[in-house]
Amino acid sequence: MIGTVYDYLMATIIVGVIFVAAVVVVPNASYLNLLYVDQQQLRNTALETLKAILLDTGYPVNWGSQPSFDQSSIKRFGLAYSGTSSFYVLDPEKVQRLVTDNPAGNVDYEVIREKLRLQGYGFCIRIMPLFNVTVEDMTQGNDLLFNVNVRFNDGRPIPNAFVNATLLYVEIIGKKENFNFATPLGNTTDELGECSISYQLPDFTGYILVLKVTVADMSTVTIPYLEGFAQNVAQASVIGDTVILNIPSGEHPSERTIMNMTCVSADEVWNYPDVGGRLPRDHMTSGEGYHYWTEYLPGLSYENLLFLIFNIYTQEEKGAKHMILFAVSPLIKIQSGLLQLGSPSVQSSGAAVKLTRSVEIGGMTYIFELLLWKEL
Repeated sequence: MIGTVYDYLMATIIVGVIFVAAVVVVPNASYLNLLYVDQQQLRNTALETLKAILLDTGYPVNWGSQPSFDQSSIKRFGLAYSGTSSFYVLDPEKVQRLVTDNPAGNVDYEVIREKLRLQGYGFCIRIMPLFNVTVEDMTQGNDLLFNVNVRFNDGRPIPNAFVNATLLYVEIIGKKENFNFATPLGNTTDELGECSISYQLPDFTGYILVLKVTVADMSTVTIPYLEGFAQNVAQASVIGDTVILNIPSGEHPSERTIMNMTCVSADEVWNYPDVGGRLPRDHMTSGEGYHYWTEYLPGLSYENLLFLIFNIYTQEEKGAKHMILFAVSPLIKIQSGLLQLGSPSVQSSGAAVKLTRSVEIGGMTYIFELLLWKEL
C-alpha cells in the first residue's frame, strides 16, 4: 500500500516537472535561441555593411569628385579611395559628401540606406579623431596661451604626446591688415596628458590655431580656435583640383575681389602661386553669371590640405575697401571633433550592434564607427 502511494507521488512529481519544463523552460530556451540567432544576423549584417562602406570605392569610383554633384548618379555606395591598393584608406572627397551642409552637395541618409540595401534597418555613421584633444584658451591681450589636454577616447591621459601647433593670424600694420603665420610651435604632454602652447602676437584682428598631435607615429589634427575670420563673405568648395567660390544669396556688399590664396596642411603653410589679383577675372558680383569664381589648380587634390584661406576685398561703400579672410576645410567637421550622419532611432527593436575601425583620411588616422539596429 505504502509502495503504491509512493509510486503515485513520484509519478505526480515527474509529470509536474515535465509540465513546468514544457510551459516555462522550453519556451524560454527557444526564445533565447531565437534572440541569439537574431543578434548574430544583425552582427553579420553590420559586418557586411562596414565592409561595403570602407573597402568598396562605390560606382562610379570617383562619385565624390563630380563638379556638378548629383547623388542620383551613385549606383553603388562606398568610401574607399581608388588611388591606393591599401585597405581602409578613405577618399576625402567622398567623406565630405557626408556633411549635410556641404555647399558643393551631399548624399542623403535615405540614399545611402537604399544603396547599402538596409531597408528595415537604421544606422548611424560617426567619424572621430583618434585622440580626444581639448584646449583651454588662457590668452590675455597679445600674449596667447593655450592649455592642451590629450586623452584617449576612453578618458585615459596620454603622456609624451607631441603637440605641434601652427598659428595663422592677421596682424595690423599701420592702417593695413597683413596675413602671417608662426610654425612650428611644439611641446610634449606630461604624465597627466597636459602641456601648454604660448606665443606673443603683434596687434591682430584674428587667428586660427591648428594642432597636430602625434602618438607612436599616429597623428590627428584639430582646429580648436578660429577667431576673427569672416564666414559669410563667400561660400567655398574644393572638388578634386577645382576650387569654387560663390556669393551667398542676400549677402552684402555685393562685390568681391579675390587677392590671393593660402594653403594649409598639417605640416606647412604656403601661398599658392598665380591665384588672385587678376582683374576682372578674379572679380565677383551678385549679378547673374558673375556671382561665382572657379579656378582649376592641377595637383591640389594630392596636397592633403586641411583648409584654404582666401584674402578677399569687399566694397562696403564707394571708395572703401577692406580685407576679409576666411577658412574652408573639407574635413572641418572631423577636425573640430566629430562627423555624424544619422542618429539612433527610438523606433528600434532595442538590439543594436556597434563596430569601430581605424581608417586613414588625407594622411591622418581617424576612428570610423558604425551603429546598426533593426527598426520596428
